[in-house]
Amino acid sequence: MVNKIIVDKENNIEVKDNAIELTINVEELTINVEGKVLINEIRKLTNETLNLNINLKEGSSLIYNRFMINNEANIKITTNQNNKSTLIFNYSILATDTSTIDFISNINGNDNITEINIKGITEDKGKLKITSTADTKEKIINNNLLEDIKILLLNDEESIIIPNLLVASNEIEVNHAATISGIDQNYLFYLNSKGISNEAAEKIIKNGYLISNL
Repeated sequence: MVNKIIVDKENNIEVKDNAIELTINVEELTINVEGKVLINEIRKLTNETLNLNINLKEGSSLIYNRFMINNEANIKITTNQNNKSTLIFNYSILATDTSTIDFISNINGNDNITEINIKGITEDKGKLKITSTADTKEKIINNNLLEDIKILLLNDEESIIIPNLLVASNEIEVNHAATISGIDQNYLFYLNSKGISNEAAEKIIKNGYLISNL
């Protein structure tokens, strides 16, 4: 069972051993996670400004699926992990105007798993600037971090990915990938060969690209 939480006024919420459908109507929010938590956030907004902080307590695990359709967006997401926590953050965004995402992963302790998957699509006047910073503290051990950021261009605007890895410990495994590309013409050719028009084929590819990230 998935519970619904709508945040209209609060700037600090506690989530423990729960699966929730989250609606955020404030510009700043801190989420404190304990136990096993699933968060789904799916919305369409004309303009979005958000400063989101996520704190995982020791031994906690969080899967956060965020699917946004934005004209303009200015998003900052900061995650904090101490010991023995698992974070999987899947972020899909369709941008039709200028949007900025600043994702900061703070690894403060030992035995953590962190996976950041961001997929963006730009169309119309859409531009994306995605900065992902992994900050691992000194003298921590047994941590595993993966950043995977992809942007699919459906227009001629310029988008930017800035991956930052601030690694202060030798006892951590860190991997990152960053890709900006257009639609693979082989995919279009295959769908065209099945009698699907270019417009319909692009829609299929676009939807599959965003949804597969969740």
